[in-house]
Amino acid sequence: MPLPLIDVPVDLRALRAAHQAAERTGPPGGPRVGIMASYTADPLVPYLATALTGAYGRPDVHVAPYNRIVQECLDPESGSARAGLDVLVVAQRLEELEDGAWATGLPAVTGVAYEAATRWGATLVVVLPGLPAADPLGVAGDCWSDGRTAAASAAREAVRAALADRPNVHLVDLEAVLRSLGTARAHHPALYQYAKVPYREEVFHHLGARIAHVLRLRAGDTCHAAALDLDGLVDAEDVDGLGGVLRWLSAAGVPSHVLGGPDAVAAWRELVAADPAVPALLADWRFDELGPDRQVRDLAAGLGLAARDIALLRRREDRLTVTVRPVDGGPDETVDLGPEAAAWPSLLAAAGVFDRLPVPGAPARTARPREGGPDGGAPEQPAGTLSLASFIAGLGVETDFRPPRGAELAKVNDMLVASKEFTLGVPMTPAEVDAAAAGGDRVLRLGRVRDRLGDLGPSVVLALAKDGQDCVVEAFVISCPAMGKGVEVQAMREIAAHARAMGADRIVFGYRDTGRNHAAVDFLRSPAAGGSTGSPDGAPLDVLLHADSADSAGSTETAGTAGTPGTPETSEIGAVITS
Repeated sequence: MPLPLIDVPVDLRALRAAHQAAERTGPPGGPRVGIMASYTADPLVPYLATALTGAYGRPDVHVAPYNRIVQECLDPESGSARAGLDVLVVAQRLEELEDGAWATGLPAVTGVAYEAATRWGATLVVVLPGLPAADPLGVAGDCWSDGRTAAASAAREAVRAALADRPNVHLVDLEAVLRSLGTARAHHPALYQYAKVPYREEVFHHLGARIAHVLRLRAGDTCHAAALDLDGLVDAEDVDGLGGVLRWLSAAGVPSHVLGGPDAVAAWRELVAADPAVPALLADWRFDELGPDRQVRDLAAGLGLAARDIALLRRREDRLTVTVRPVDGGPDETVDLGPEAAAWPSLLAAAGVFDRLPVPGAPARTARPREGGPDGGAPEQPAGTLSLASFIAGLGVETDFRPPRGAELAKVNDMLVASKEFTLGVPMTPAEVDAAAAGGDRVLRLGRVRDRLGDLGPSVVLALAKDGQDCVVEAFVISCPAMGKGVEVQAMREIAAHARAMGADRIVFGYRDTGRNHAAVDFLRSPAAGGSTGSPDGAPLDVLLHADSADSAGSTETAGTAGTPGTPETSEIGAVITS
């Protein structure tokens, strides 16, 4: 979902009227969103609700009484505590805190909100407050290292440092809106005196859009690649402007593809002549008579993405536009970057089309998550839907496998007993765990998983043993929070690496049908389990899936036949796994 650009006129009255009309259509079907602010935040509701409706359905918004953030969070009988919130939005203005205590007061308020959201199981969105509109010292305040502006900046950064890496917490910076609009367009001193509403409607419109944007990014509602249509470029200024866009996309880590009809070849040559480095900034380029819509669909299919995961940039008349397909299947959304070619890169950044959320705890990086899923991509989904590949790519899942030591062995034993959904169903005793941890011909690994929503902690257990030329998988466990995020494929790659290190020719899985572990069995039978998962020069490894029961060793079955869980048999996947 693109963000509205500051200088593009919007009919705010029409947005409010549309929200009021939607309120009369029946009960909301979207998430329950709570808003707590130190000021009257009711003007935020129509803009936030309208921006969220396309992705989640119309939200049910609860606005707490103004300037009662701490009370609402601490009182178990408060309206917010009893509302069953899915999302909690907290906005504390510095001006409503005691002067001289901003650096402690703001973190204290947001800390209480974080604890409340954690208790309620809600996603927390903290609005970083804007800098105060006026300094009593005037220009002289710029010279004071402990003045009003410096104190405000310190308080904001204290909150950012405390919350930016927390799971299920997001930050939205109100100062970005106030700075873009300017003081005269943003603040409303008279209305604040009368009704405790400090900002004009434009501020609430853009703030609501930013909050909704962050929440939609949680679901992977973003574009993972760019397609630039060269048809329509008319002069050298256009070529230079598009070159600037390509450089911005490359710096942002967005894979870019140039396309167009046969007539666009001349523009392509001018683009390369103006900047010979352009081909190195691109993932690919193509020119044919299929038209941009078909070209984008073909491009998405080749990348394992849905067509909506690719933003189309086109020069039309005297303007550059960016078109994306929304996740709800509605009409295309278009951002007009205007006629000034030099401004295209900055406006493209402001539109947020390629925004990503950080992975808590991960090292800082500029590269974006790779396109497609960890299994190499998935078939294209219908336009207007969110593909699984897009969702997983947006999560930024990372798994770190290490030998468990000391107290971690107890965690391994707990996971082997407690895991019911993704497990082979074959018991493994603590003594066998200790033996696997001791090394030799056996391997025990504990995998920690994290994604952009938080650190899931120890989530995977792998136990392997060498048996002749086979690598026998004694335990393959994944916790429920980590399932379905591509962790399964990452674990298979880890297994393959150890199998090759053992000198094995084959990986053998023995399992028992527990009635609840079909997720594991279905995955092991899927192409994702047996697909190529590593270096192209790795030696091929066959995968054998062996169904067993408590009192039967099982029997073999010819390759390519699908076994029935719970019967003694073996199904040879015939897959190739390379480490």
